[in-house]
Parts: sequence; structure tokens; C-alpha cells
Amino acid sequence: MRHILFILMFLSIGFADIPNDLLIQGNDAMIYEKYEDAIQTYESILELGHEHADLYYNLGNAYYRLHYIGQALWAYSNGLKISPRDTDSHHNLSVAKARRIDRIDMPEPFFLLQIYRDIKSNLTLQEWIVFGSLVLLFQALWVFGLQFGWIRGSMSQSILTGLIVVTLGIHVVAADKYFQDNRTNTGVVIANGVDAYSGPFYGENTLLFRINEGSFADIHQTQKDWVEIILIDGKKGWIPTESIRALK
Repeated sequence: MRHILFILMFLSIGFADIPNDLLIQGNDAMIYEKYEDAIQTYESILELGHEHADLYYNLGNAYYRLHYIGQALWAYSNGLKISPRDTDSHHNLSVAKARRIDRIDMPEPFFLLQIYRDIKSNLTLQEWIVFGSLVLLFQALWVFGLQFGWIRGSMSQSILTGLIVVTLGIHVVAADKYFQDNRTNTGVVIANGVDAYSGPFYGENTLLFRINEGSFADIHQTQKDWVEIILIDGKKGWIPTESIRALK
């Protein structure tokens, strides 16, 4: 049902410039389980420069049904960047991750750090900026109220102090999210049995390790048809560009 409502949602929020026949074609292909056709259609919409969380959700489902785990993870992850509180995408992402061959288990972070990360990822950067602006506006109104005597009471100054702390906290989180999004270029491995080498060519470079689809990695640098990746466990190596797909 979600992919049927997807058309109406696109039209209702200003995406009417997307050709209706592409949306209908892709959704019909999903209904009739023609997943290859659905993938081709949804990818063509992305190539036109249009993005939407439900578009990535449907694309991820189509890839998953065809057992393209890496591509499915790529699609779900992109959708969650747009709509980080989408429970369906979170669930499907977890299911797809469980299908990976390579599962790197990292130590659990300190619980306060994990709470902070969860809070930060619950809103997009734009939402954090809007939230911070609204709190700042409310703080400014509170200051005016104190100055002109509209607000009185022993707790008024304490509330103002609390508003200042909250405002600073929100802007710190927004800044952290901004720098996080801009300092890392993450990708998802979309092929199985990918060999990682010590240099950007086969030649005499050493084979360091092998990875499979679904692994997330930071893309450090590129050279011709090769990219240098860093896995979450610290392993570094060069793999062919075609074997990894960068997140949006």
C-alpha cells in the first residue's frame, strides 16, 4: 500500500514535475513483482535529479527482493538521510544488514555517547537548524518579556538560563552533524568477493583483504578507476570504483 500512496505523496508536496508515467510504471512493476523493471524506473527518476524517502524505500525493496543486499542498503540508507524517523526504512535496513556476509562487530560505545548519537541522528541537519532557530526566537521573546516587565517571578531568570543552555546545545549538535556530513564520504560495497589492494592498480600491489556486498566504508580518495576505502574496523585498501556506491 505504501508504494501506491507514493504517487499521491509526490504530487501533493510539489514533485508534480516528475513524469507521472515513470511513477506509475515503477509502482506497477512493484505490484506485479517485476523488480528489475521497477529498479530501472526508480533509478531513472534519481538520474533526473529527484529524491524522496519513499522513492529510496521502494528502490531498496526492489533490490532486496532480487537479493542485491548492497544496493538495498544503499537505498535504505539514503532514504533515512532524508527521513531519519522512518520506522519502515529502519526495520528494512536492519533486516538487510542481517543478510550480509561480512559483519564487523565493533565494541559498544559508552551509553551516554550512544544516547547522543541517537538524538543527533533523529533529525536531519535542516530540522536541527529550524529547531535551533525556533528555540532562539523563543529565547529572544523571553528576554524582551523580562526587559519590559511582561514576565515576572523568581523562576524567570532560571528559565532564561535554561533556554540559553538548550539553544547552545542544539547549535552544537547541528554543527557536529554538519561537519560529520561534510567530512566523510561513505559508500556501500555492492559486489561480492571484492579484493582490496595496497595500491590503485593490480600490478605488484599486495592483496590485503577481501570484502563482500553490504559493507559500509569511508571513501578516502579516488584515482582513475580505483577508490581507497577505510572500513569501520580500520582496515584500508584500494578497490575498483565499480564495486562501491557512494551514499548521497
